[in-house]
Amino acid sequence: MAKTLALLNLNGMGDTRRDYDDELFERLRREVGRSVWERVLCKSVYYQDRLQRNQAEIFGRMREHIDWMQLRKFLLYGFSDAGCLEYRKEAPDSPYCETQREILRKLDQVFDEAGPLPLIVVAQSLGGQVISSYLWDAEQEPEASVGIWHGSLGDGVARGSAHDRFRRLRTLQRLYTTGCNIPLFVAGHQPIEAIGGQPSLKWINFFDEDDVLGWPLQPLSPSYAQRVEDVPVNAGSGLVGTLG
Repeated sequence: MAKTLALLNLNGMGDTRRDYDDELFERLRREVGRSVWERVLCKSVYYQDRLQRNQAEIFGRMREHIDWMQLRKFLLYGFSDAGCLEYRKEAPDSPYCETQREILRKLDQVFDEAGPLPLIVVAQSLGGQVISSYLWDAEQEPEASVGIWHGSLGDGVARGSAHDRFRRLRTLQRLYTTGCNIPLFVAGHQPIEAIGGQPSLKWINFFDEDDVLGWPLQPLSPSYAQRVEDVPVNAGSGLVGTLG
């Protein structure tokens, strides 16, 4: 059956298995029904393999010297993810660039399989910051100062072509973020500007007021207030549930 929609999913922070997306995709399949689901082309961006091997090694070195293992592991894996992805963003071999290349690779797969489909992105936790940074960099003219959109990719895709526009997320119709922690990355900056995107882009941000790592986005600035719809939810027990 021909695909009519693409769904791109990004994982969040912390110790994350490669098959993290199985439960989400199965739930969506049940909700929309088989006939609809068969027309959706799904891809997941898994960027944890850029980080977790080193994190596991460091945690192993620390185990004999520390207590509160569960909390410490959560903090090491989670905040190390955030710190490493923001460190040396201008370097071509940085986790920031490697993660953007993984997003690009998945978008190229979609384009090669089905062309410039309308796109939905679902991003959990740190994934919201990751996809926001990707889109922000892709929008910069004439080019971004950091990341893969700084300079030429050298892969023969012409600027302004259908392929180029697709992987710059010009066909992005919906962005859903859950447990988003963008405020942790931008609160010290002024001005705070939201991503642009095409006029039809709708960004819905789900947050739980009990989750200290999940934030509303509209209060950040007028541009966020205009771009994002915040939806409060009860996801369980917030951070306590995350650590359980």
